[in-house]
Amino acid sequence: MNIRKPWLRAATMTLLLSAPFAAGWAQLTFFEAPTLTANPTGRVPLAAAIGFSLDQAAESRLSISDGANSWEAEFDAGIARDGRYMLPVAGMRPGREHTITLAITGADGEQHTETWSHITPDLPANPLEFPDLDIQVSIPERMEPGVTFLSVRRRALGRAHWLTERQRDFSEDWGMLLALDARGDVIWYYNSDFRTAGIARLSNGNILMHRTDFSTVEIDLLGNVVRQFYAEERPFPPPENPDAIPILGQQTLHHQPHEMPNGDFLAFSANGYLIEDYYSSDSDPNAPRTDQIVMADTVVQFTPDGETVWTWDTYGTLDPFRVGYDTFWSYWWVRGFPDYMDWTHANGLSYDSSDDSVLVSLRNQNAIVKVDYETRDIKWILGRHDGWPENLQDKLLTPVGDLLWPGYQHNPRMTHAGTVILFDNRAHGGAMPFEPRLPLPENFSRGVEYEVDEENMTVRQVWTSGDTAHEDACFANAMSDAWRLPVTDNYLVIFAFCLPQLENITQDSMDETRRSTGDLPYGGRVVEYDGDDVVFRMEAVPYFDLNHWEIYGGFRSPDIYDRPDLPAAH
Repeated sequence: MNIRKPWLRAATMTLLLSAPFAAGWAQLTFFEAPTLTANPTGRVPLAAAIGFSLDQAAESRLSISDGANSWEAEFDAGIARDGRYMLPVAGMRPGREHTITLAITGADGEQHTETWSHITPDLPANPLEFPDLDIQVSIPERMEPGVTFLSVRRRALGRAHWLTERQRDFSEDWGMLLALDARGDVIWYYNSDFRTAGIARLSNGNILMHRTDFSTVEIDLLGNVVRQFYAEERPFPPPENPDAIPILGQQTLHHQPHEMPNGDFLAFSANGYLIEDYYSSDSDPNAPRTDQIVMADTVVQFTPDGETVWTWDTYGTLDPFRVGYDTFWSYWWVRGFPDYMDWTHANGLSYDSSDDSVLVSLRNQNAIVKVDYETRDIKWILGRHDGWPENLQDKLLTPVGDLLWPGYQHNPRMTHAGTVILFDNRAHGGAMPFEPRLPLPENFSRGVEYEVDEENMTVRQVWTSGDTAHEDACFANAMSDAWRLPVTDNYLVIFAFCLPQLENITQDSMDETRRSTGDLPYGGRVVEYDGDDVVFRMEAVPYFDLNHWEIYGGFRSPDIYDRPDLPAAH
């Protein structure tokens, strides 16, 4: 039995006699009668598709119920492709019988209804194919309405550069996108054959995701690949997809994708530069200098056709000799770039339409940088003040009140309130070379919100999920996400994983004298806060401490079918 393909299990479907249309309705003429197909792409076990074609444009409404939950979805005539309609049936829970009713109204008012009964498959039984989700708190009436989408990864225990080939396949040839309701029930998931990274919901309702093969893929709710982009100069062959679009001249596409208001995309590409007489250690200030190839990140904006129309490059803008911890780890080595140094490690970006600027997180610089789109000049830098060159000193924000600078942070974005929210990983306690790093039990991570006064160049901390280490604190030294939610002003904080808080464990993956954090089992945590109160909490539990479950990041969508509105076009 191939346990990696649970979608091969037969799903039970029974066509019921539908009540013919109401008296007086005219009948539609079908070229292809409505048919329900479970998991049509083999990647979305809880979804189904209803396909049909007819002699005129039509609007459709789906009504779905499992006896305890009911929901509807409406589709306009524009969903047809080449005269054929393919409606996604999404939001169904595993192992339940669902009644699905389709109502079609033609352009001339002609109507048709049809009803199916469909039993969804159970979730995969293999605990290494699907995470054990422990729902610890759920108070739906106090939560932001909607569905939580998550990007889930698994990994074998051990440091990335020490994994065997089979351990690497286990870690890299698998990914999953999950959607959960307010109770934490799984209502949709997508099986990926590549490790997934950042995900975002597009204005058309589809999902955009980065993958570790340096490609960016758009999928619909049925798992169909709508578009795929890839870095032309990536260190392995082009995708098998013949329609994949190369982003010319780029070695990588990585971390968090972002849709621009005009339909273009923002992403990161890292490219290598040879720097002479560079550092060789972030722990020994007296280590000999040597020539190094250093990865420097570039923000790239490309069109749906793959044309690069705007860039902002860290190399030439920032000082490459301002280094952070993890500059010399194996991050790029295991991704096809042996011995490349990880200088900036850009890991999150977003466009701010309120003032035409781009927000960029530079993890290994311990800083968030805001860049003016038109001029490409830096508007401000949110982060520690030490080590910046003289020409950027006037860009540093001055703290007001009690404030912790972010440390090795992830995924900043502007909120609807005009503040900046991000996940503050606080790797190494926020220390920079050659300061001492905090012992592991003294570290913690947090979601944090800042208010920036650009006129006075000040910054104030206005919310945090916690500013101290304690027994229940979660320390995730990489990945993760944070949101201020628009309806309730609740906060959604996604801890990619919670490291075991043990003594004498090193965060330095290159230190061979001690056990490293990557050698230990861990799982992710998702928390929603109403102010300081926890109204939802879920943890992904490793199977008998044999693996890692990582929740790279995610977002809250108003419903499973949502097509969120974007700001006015740029």
